[in-house]
Amino acid sequence: MRSRTALAISVLLAASCARLEEKAMPPHAVVLHVAPGGADANPGTRAKPFATLERARDEVRALKKAGGLPKGGVAVELAGGVYERSKALELAAEDSGSQDSPVVYRARKGQEVRLIGGRVVTGWRPVTDAAILDRLEPAARGQVMQADLKALGITDLGGVNANRLELFFNDAPMTLARWPNEGFVKITGLVEPDTVNVRGTKGSKTGQFLYDGDRPRRWAGEREPWVHGYWFWDWSDQRHPVEAIDVEKRIIAVKPPYHGYGYRVGQWFYALNLLSEMDQPGEWYLDRETGVLYFWPPSPIEKGRAVVSVAESLVTMKGASHVTLRGFTLEACRGTAISVEGGSHCAVAACTLRNLGGSAIRIAGATDSRVAGCDIYGVGDGGISLDGGDRKTLTPARLAAENNHIHHYGRWNRMYKAAIQIGGVGNRAAHNLIHNAPHMAVGFSGNDHVIEFNEIHSVCHESNDAGAMYAGRNWTMRGTVVRHNYLHHINGFEGRGCVGVYLDDMFCGTDIVGNVFYKVTMAAFIGGGRDCTVANNIFVDCPRALHIDSRALGWAKPHTEGWVKEGKEKGTHLGIRFMEPPYSTRWPQLLTILDDEPFAPKGNVVERNIFVGDRWNDVDGRAKPYVAMKDNLADTDPLFVARPPASFELRKDSPAWKLGFQRIPFDRIGLHKDADRASWPVEHTVRPMPEPPAPKPRPGPPPVAKLPTKIVLEQGIHGEKIGPTSTATLTLDGADLRVAIDNAVDPKKPLRPGPTWGQDDAVEVAIRNPAAGKAAPIFVLRGFPSGHFESSTEAGAPEAAAKKAGDAAKFAAKIEGKDRWTAEYLIPFAALGIDPAKHKKLEFNLTVRKTAGNQWLMWRGTGGYSWEVANAGFLELAP
Repeated sequence: MRSRTALAISVLLAASCARLEEKAMPPHAVVLHVAPGGADANPGTRAKPFATLERARDEVRALKKAGGLPKGGVAVELAGGVYERSKALELAAEDSGSQDSPVVYRARKGQEVRLIGGRVVTGWRPVTDAAILDRLEPAARGQVMQADLKALGITDLGGVNANRLELFFNDAPMTLARWPNEGFVKITGLVEPDTVNVRGTKGSKTGQFLYDGDRPRRWAGEREPWVHGYWFWDWSDQRHPVEAIDVEKRIIAVKPPYHGYGYRVGQWFYALNLLSEMDQPGEWYLDRETGVLYFWPPSPIEKGRAVVSVAESLVTMKGASHVTLRGFTLEACRGTAISVEGGSHCAVAACTLRNLGGSAIRIAGATDSRVAGCDIYGVGDGGISLDGGDRKTLTPARLAAENNHIHHYGRWNRMYKAAIQIGGVGNRAAHNLIHNAPHMAVGFSGNDHVIEFNEIHSVCHESNDAGAMYAGRNWTMRGTVVRHNYLHHINGFEGRGCVGVYLDDMFCGTDIVGNVFYKVTMAAFIGGGRDCTVANNIFVDCPRALHIDSRALGWAKPHTEGWVKEGKEKGTHLGIRFMEPPYSTRWPQLLTILDDEPFAPKGNVVERNIFVGDRWNDVDGRAKPYVAMKDNLADTDPLFVARPPASFELRKDSPAWKLGFQRIPFDRIGLHKDADRASWPVEHTVRPMPEPPAPKPRPGPPPVAKLPTKIVLEQGIHGEKIGPTSTATLTLDGADLRVAIDNAVDPKKPLRPGPTWGQDDAVEVAIRNPAAGKAAPIFVLRGFPSGHFESSTEAGAPEAAAKKAGDAAKFAAKIEGKDRWTAEYLIPFAALGIDPAKHKKLEFNLTVRKTAGNQWLMWRGTGGYSWEVANAGFLELAP
């Protein structure tokens, strides 16, 4: 799908933007000129321009010393052409303008001005060395060219992963030779398995793993092979130099330090920096010992332009104020192109930043500064970073990223490199178009930010358990508003699912209001946080559109316990004095949080949303009592003007209006045309969405337990056999179900008899009557070795029904010894709304939580939650 805009919503945008008028460039009292053919001995006029930016900068300094800058300020205007930079233009406080006398560095109107942090590579010749040719694929021989960088005076060759020299050809980044050419290969085994266990996910702490095939036999003689992989989690990558390869046993060993999370079978990697893998056009390899660069050009080398990055950065501002950079193309440096530290009222506008080793623009510690109308792509890290404002006093910085087109970023450092990263207090990201990236679009931390009118699609395509917008792990980072954004076509690596707005690990106090989500898995996600609002959003074809969980009551409780301890002992949360002004006055909930069920997801509000699609509600049972849900439109046609994505506008007779739904200003979302826009019109392509993987098939048909019976529990979540096993005897005692369970445990590890499901040893009965229809509840009854018992609403049973079942059921448990504990239920069917005389076949599962091995032992593995009885088996009552 390729068009001027990704979807119809953006077409509305373009029509509206055409009505905007371009802003006039402000007049300047003095214009200094710079040109490629100039000379620094010249006076800096248009007829006799300077040659360098530094000479123009020094002339501005001289004007200030001679009596101050004139009213209207000074413009340094660069004529069209290429300006090779070996180091950054450095601007300091002395280079500042003022409100009435700003300083602007600008490109001449209608001309392309390129600031390049690289060197053109010349002297290319075909490879003739027989030893080198022998290492290449036959198809590459006669195609690969070589050039001597040292002979060209390029001596800082950097490293593979740090201070990287990169190659660009005809203004596009080339690929460091790798295998496979696209995608990844999988880890097939581990040399030291089961030395890492994270809540049942097992792996190895040692970087020695097995692979399939014989391709690495070709790598003999490679001087510095590397591997890049997602070694344990889908959202955490790392590059490693290779220490050794055993081609007979098919084992790759990487050099320490090993990946912090470890290594896991089924995770993915590729190999890089391999001369022998130069097997297609566009690949290159640098021999750092000899300084020889090898390259298979995608088009004739003599008609193209090859550049290697040399300079670390292109522009730095430290303490400068009222300075603007406008209309340049900045490219081919190794690090961040533009850095702004301190100062105020600085701007980067209408620039193109591309083909960079690091990020595009970083603003830190400044105020009232902005990045506007820039095109950013092909960068090794992220796009724009804004960090300013005082979190202790909640003083805003008023930094902004507006109307920027940021795409195909995270080219080298793939994870946690956002298109826009916001920190501090009171900053804004608005009207940006962000797409095609391996990980997140917007990351935020701090307070009182506004993220609005952005269009985001095709991100997180190389990661799972990731968010297009992401924040996490803080009680005090409140006040951010995420509103009127359009997020679409986001479903993760291999279609396994990602998140739209991800408030991770107890992040609090964020409003998600008036957004449109289309084809986004788990579009609005609250991971155990408090005081968040999800209101007036439209969700269409978003599996599990709303997710709220109670993780701090379960597996994340130890993490939150540290927060409670710090708060009680120091009166702080991660260093912030949250029970004192300004925090206590802005958010009074913080005054009582330590004594108000601090682990519970309290204060969340979900109202006036429109949900279109199956299974939108993914609020877990323990969270439901704490969530205020009202006036949402679900399972009802909202009556769109046209079928989405053609239109998300509602008809006048939509039932949503009666619920108080407020119109979303679609015409303001995304880019708009103005004088700061680097290019117009803007085209972008929606990345094809991969189909989610099919569920893992479970062996055989669903099991059926005919009462009375004895069953063995020996399956893990996905049906794999695990142990030690448990056995259960199920009998019908009049109109009651009796379940007796005998649990073998590891005697070398202590039993955890506490009352928390997931964290402690426990048993669970899950049961549902399918004859009662789709709305029939799943009853979840959990018991613990201590005798503690609970009826959970986690699977969606109404609170009153769950309470009735829990009050009627009886439970007893006994710790028989270090290697065994037993439990027994007596469950009256009447309390579950089940009549044994009429309802003969019930959906059923039985689960034992064994913490010693971090196991979830089930009668039948569900592939997901233990209580998903539709994926388990049947309990058949006697006729």
